[in-house]
Amino acid sequence: MPPASSAPAPRDLLLTGARVWSAPDAPVGEPGVLLVRDGVVRQVGGDVPPDADLPHVDVGGRVVTAGYTNSHIHLSERVWARARTAPAAALQAEIDDMLLSRGFTTALDLGSDPRHTLPVVQRIASGDLRGPEILVTGATLMPRRGLPFYVRETMPWYARRWIPTPASAAAARRAVAVRHGRGVVLTKLFTGSLVERDRVLAMDVDVARAAVEESHRRGLLVLAHPTDREGTAVALRAGVDALAHVPSVAGGTADLLREAADRGTRLIPTLHMFAAMVNPDDGFMEPVRDGLRVFLAAGGRVLFGTDVGYLTDRDVRPELEAMAACGMTTADVLRSLTTEPAAFLDRPDAGEVRPGARGDLTVLTHTVPDLAAGDLADVDLVVRAGQVVHQAPAFCDEPPVTGVR
Repeated sequence: MPPASSAPAPRDLLLTGARVWSAPDAPVGEPGVLLVRDGVVRQVGGDVPPDADLPHVDVGGRVVTAGYTNSHIHLSERVWARARTAPAAALQAEIDDMLLSRGFTTALDLGSDPRHTLPVVQRIASGDLRGPEILVTGATLMPRRGLPFYVRETMPWYARRWIPTPASAAAARRAVAVRHGRGVVLTKLFTGSLVERDRVLAMDVDVARAAVEESHRRGLLVLAHPTDREGTAVALRAGVDALAHVPSVAGGTADLLREAADRGTRLIPTLHMFAAMVNPDDGFMEPVRDGLRVFLAAGGRVLFGTDVGYLTDRDVRPELEAMAACGMTTADVLRSLTTEPAAFLDRPDAGEVRPGARGDLTVLTHTVPDLAAGDLADVDLVVRAGQVVHQAPAFCDEPPVTGVR
């Protein structure tokens, strides 16, 4: 079976001059030592260890957080179709631009062709490519005759046979089992599919529930594309773990978003995607923003995600700023990037910078603790399992960095 995720060989690394922001609700520390050994954080603060003969980076007082997670991406662009055989340099440039330069050490691919995506995962695991950990859903489960119109317009006709559209609970269970056997580790459902520009088709709730039950039996988390009120209701009745978007078709979803918050169902807003790819007008966007505000007011838990791969703009700043405009503090936004995805994925060793946590780190450009949400987009260095996997060109001219190929 193909690997479910990619993990580089653990490394040792010493950062000095690191202003550690250990967790969203913690204060930003004074410049000091951050030691990673065998891919795990061993020391935060204090003096340089006397035996620290290991790769060393002076980050010059920059703020260091836990590595970011993008909880909604798609490796579905044409460049990934040759992922098994393409030269490493070509793919590396795409991974750098799409993910690493944005600070991501983990990413959730919520819909792509596993024949293309899993080779990327494999090549990262082998060391042929530097990259984040990528967890994949493979092809999304759609309602019967429920392919979205925008997918039909862009997908070759012969590729449509790879999209599972189960018509029964038994077929949904089989679809989950087959995809899991091929190496996917998440399930994505279109519980509400925009089959025409003005018509949404909901997935049968029994089909959706069967897919969720089979996924959970196999240890897979389930995310749903809800679209409208009925699609959101199906997702909640089926018991999904997260909504991959705020519902975007107006129709009174406030009560369902409150229910989702009460259930602990996570929400990935993708506000910038809607504005950039669907309709930027306030008449369309304000109900979408209000959906996030309702969810937040009910105590809902948010995951950061951009839908990049479908969204052509790879800059994360517009999404960070859109979330802040809906009332999220900088700490809230950092939480959606770090501790919330760690909790969602049930990873107690992730999401914070503390002894015993995994050595996945994002080093910002900034040296001051008072940051706006958009400042979280300014990334100078990315570390995964103690290995420097990305450094910004401007940073290359400053401290010496050991470990970047």
